[in-house]
Amino acid sequence: MTQAGLSYMSRKYADEHTMGVDTKKSLEIIHLRGTLAVNLRPYTKIEDLADMMTKGAKYAWGNFVGVVRFPLWVRSEADSLEYVRRARATMDRKILSLEAFNFYGVIKFTMNFFGEKVVQAVSKRLYDHTTLTYSSVMGPNEDISIFDHPILYVAASALTGSQVFNIHIVSYVNKIIISLAVDATVIPDPHRLCDDMVESLNIIKSAALERGSH
Repeated sequence: MTQAGLSYMSRKYADEHTMGVDTKKSLEIIHLRGTLAVNLRPYTKIEDLADMMTKGAKYAWGNFVGVVRFPLWVRSEADSLEYVRRARATMDRKILSLEAFNFYGVIKFTMNFFGEKVVQAVSKRLYDHTTLTYSSVMGPNEDISIFDHPILYVAASALTGSQVFNIHIVSYVNKIIISLAVDATVIPDPHRLCDDMVESLNIIKSAALERGSH
């Protein structure tokens, strides 16, 4: 969905930097890499907080998150499901490579032996050499309220240094919320990017439903 939505950048780039050149060929010079947060817990379902805080609990409290670098391509695919196939194939390779676990282990080792400043330097180098950060969080699957005030949606965001933009997706009951944090000097129209991401999701969903009906 994200990569399909980024196609708006390719159209803009092609309009501004190419004249009489095939758009698909002009996109070959665009190379983007993102960082993707990965939940390393063996159990991904949401547990009660009281159970997680109990000593010796099966579901430990605290962060257990790794990071992988994900290559993004900006392409105009005739088949919208090609974005899903390629993303799935890439993530399957990332999972088998244990990249997320290795990253977590390196950060934990560095923190224990060299301290917080070295961890900050390592993390900064990672984010300085990538374009965006992407996270997808599973939220509550039932409606919740705070002091009898119903919660309509849940949104999240974070700052990760020098990257151009961050994409955060949080599910809540039967909908998802997309939050973007962008560098306005690079992406002056983030609302359009968000709209393109939503449109790409609808196109992919329609294509999947149509393919399934056949």
